[in-house]
Amino acid sequence: MAVVDAHLHLFKPASEQYPRDVFEAMTPVEREEAAEEFLAAMDSAGVDHAVIVPLSVHDHYLAEILVEFPGKFAGVGVYDADAEDGAGQVTRRAEQVGIQGLRFYGFGGEEGQAPDSLAVFPALEAMRDLDMKVWFYGDPVQVGLLDGVMEALPGLKVVLNHLGFCPDIWMEIAIDEDRRPRFDIPLPPDSIGLIEQMAAKHPDDLYVHLSGQYAFTQTPYPYPDLQEVVDRVYAAFGAGRMLNASDWPWIKENPGYSEVLSLVDHYLPGIPPDDRTAIRGGTALSLFDF
Repeated sequence: MAVVDAHLHLFKPASEQYPRDVFEAMTPVEREEAAEEFLAAMDSAGVDHAVIVPLSVHDHYLAEILVEFPGKFAGVGVYDADAEDGAGQVTRRAEQVGIQGLRFYGFGGEEGQAPDSLAVFPALEAMRDLDMKVWFYGDPVQVGLLDGVMEALPGLKVVLNHLGFCPDIWMEIAIDEDRRPRFDIPLPPDSIGLIEQMAAKHPDDLYVHLSGQYAFTQTPYPYPDLQEVVDRVYAAFGAGRMLNASDWPWIKENPGYSEVLSLVDHYLPGIPPDDRTAIRGGTALSLFDF
């Protein structure tokens, strides 16, 4: 079965032709992570397909890549909370760009808020109807809102980013010496019980990435202090709801592309071959068209 890298970032230097958000410490205006370099890394590592997620709401480079390399990539955009028509944005970007999902950094609501009162609810309903995937990376309060949304919209497919960690991203993020995200969170995180509950409650629609290890570990590669987290995620979700991902380019130099993709074998060396195949690509192939 094909091998799929289920989450990575590609971008051009910021310009009128290729607008994007600029994070000076990580992605200054001049920085480029081009598709051609990544394709060479894919070939070297034996990766067949990949899911590209832009840095911000701008789809310009993603749209170009999807046209230039048909059958190789799937695209997940970043939800634009400032767009006037959330549901219209979903339909428009799916039709014009070909994205198959949208990333949310939480849903922007307050604890206990009714799902259908959330500003994003019409967009999420449209995504459910179009079989688009929700890429989710939010704090525990936002995970609680996600729970309500999934109850209200059965069939909405959701992928928790980066092992289901739940940082308050914009408040807790730091940048390490390799110019990539860094979070100082106890291991295992306090939120792991919540993620286990969510996995049990939504067995048909909630998935999780095996990714982002570099951002949360306190130890060098292969990050043994995350073993308990991976074991609990695997027990809660099973291989059929796990997607291996690199989070390129943040891991390009440290520890390296092939090295980060091989972490599934470091953490889960004794799993059945079918489970390994699912995590390395089968689960992603069940969610995306390439």
